[in-house]
Amino acid sequence: MVRRRSVPKRSRPRRTGQGGVPTPNRSLPASDTIRQVERILREPRYESFIKQLSTAARDPKIRHILIGGLMDGQLVDDLVTSNVIIRKTGNLTPIQYEIDLTSTLAWIGTHPENVPHILRGGTLGPEHFGGNPIVTGGGGYIVDGHHRWSQVYLINPEARLRSIDLNVLDPEKALRASQIAIAAMTGEVPVQQVKTGKNLYAMSFEDIEENLPRYLSTEFYEAFYETNPTEFRTREDVHRHILGNIMRMRKNSRPASDIGRELMPQFDAIPGGPEAGTSALEEGKVNRSRPYIKPESAA
Repeated sequence: MVRRRSVPKRSRPRRTGQGGVPTPNRSLPASDTIRQVERILREPRYESFIKQLSTAARDPKIRHILIGGLMDGQLVDDLVTSNVIIRKTGNLTPIQYEIDLTSTLAWIGTHPENVPHILRGGTLGPEHFGGNPIVTGGGGYIVDGHHRWSQVYLINPEARLRSIDLNVLDPEKALRASQIAIAAMTGEVPVQQVKTGKNLYAMSFEDIEENLPRYLSTEFYEAFYETNPTEFRTREDVHRHILGNIMRMRKNSRPASDIGRELMPQFDAIPGGPEAGTSALEEGKVNRSRPYIKPESAA
């Protein structure tokens, strides 16, 4: 344990730098801070990694190291390249183990303007989802945007999604790189508070069908009828279609991990959103690997 000099609370004002970010203090030697960063980033258990990173990122000394990828004397060690890709919805794989019925249908069920485009197999991007792009990894794993993916899947798995794709083949490594970027750029790791119990991978089909009318507006059903009046004439036709796609999801799009959705990256916490976060990774600004600072700086 690192000893800290005792200072009465009233005589220790909070120092802030530009933008309200606390100015680094000198309570920890640089070498101890580096060891703390390395211990966190090498933590093998993902949940423990998130808890430690979330706490540590509040320390301006830690954050200074995390955002210092271009100041460690190595120009390419932290790079995570990315590309914009287009994939069929049914060819993408969720990383989180839970896809929530409410989060999937609550928005599109009352804002069905995307339904005709999805039914026709069109391509959807951030302009269809409030401006935030989906982030994937390795060409096929969903990193951020699981419920945007699932709402399209339930309507038409053949529709296409445009995403920013991190060139990281391992799903968990893609999550870790993303969370480090969020911590470096915001000083925190947002963790969702989620309610369980409506997981599309676990609910019975009877329960799902019983819940559908709670989320789907009259306009949602009408979008089906108007787009394909031959196939969709009644609400039951729409329900059968959605249930069939859920069956396909369960068979062909099983989650890649047992990580809960509360621990998924939230790129929208970054000013500038996913574009800013993935750009920082691509430019090597996010310090993900040794050395964390120039060797001569580790006093």
